[in-house]
Amino acid sequence: MGVTGIGRIIFWAGGSLWIGQALGPSELHAHHAVQVGIALTDRVEFRVSDSLPWQAYAAAVIPPDLPHTFQAPGRMIAHLFCAPESALGRGLIDRFGSKRIVAVPPAEIAPHARALRSKFDAGDADEELEAAALEVLYALSGTTPASQVDPRILRATAFIAARLAEPLDLETVADHVGLSAGRFRHLFVEETGISFRAYLLWTRLNHALELGYSGASWTDAAHAANFADSAHLSRTARRTYGIAPSSMRQVLPAASTPMTA
Repeated sequence: MGVTGIGRIIFWAGGSLWIGQALGPSELHAHHAVQVGIALTDRVEFRVSDSLPWQAYAAAVIPPDLPHTFQAPGRMIAHLFCAPESALGRGLIDRFGSKRIVAVPPAEIAPHARALRSKFDAGDADEELEAAALEVLYALSGTTPASQVDPRILRATAFIAARLAEPLDLETVADHVGLSAGRFRHLFVEETGISFRAYLLWTRLNHALELGYSGASWTDAAHAANFADSAHLSRTARRTYGIAPSSMRQVLPAASTPMTA
């Protein structure tokens, strides 16, 4: 697969933002994440089969596991992803459904699109772009940020983050925070909105992609997140995000420059 986009990729627990200039179309694919595709110039086009015509959107919500492809040649776009098990993901599915691609009203998405484009063009820090992306997801899903997370879950996620290169199971993490496996499983979903297994895979994948886009070889990045090899990492990334890691060219914040419409 050739280069399909040039831009920035920002990860957080349970979600990510891919923003920049689209080049080639994606392959037909499906992923576990809920996706919000936003045109930052003109429109972004989606279809659910290679035999169907393209449909243009100012923004669209793509539910989990729905085969689709997109194109926006030479245009600025933003793709936001979140786990369907999360509060944000559940809110998006409740509002937009789980069966088909649904358009977001242009007037509703317009101020968010302007904010994302402005922050990207200005080369703002990852934290600023992440905040803008989360604002979109909260607004569209009708959810609000959790005020406080149980300290045992904070200890668990810190324990996971420190051991991404190692085999890790729920029982080990539950024991670390002093809970039974059953109680920990329930508390983890209750506090994060994501199952332990989904969170672990998501965290491993995002860690590997961050390393790869920061300059590590894809083999080293895969091993650092406990993937068998770079091919395993690539397959997981394509299932989750619809593109191979090597097809996205990452630029540093300082290199983000305004792109003409």
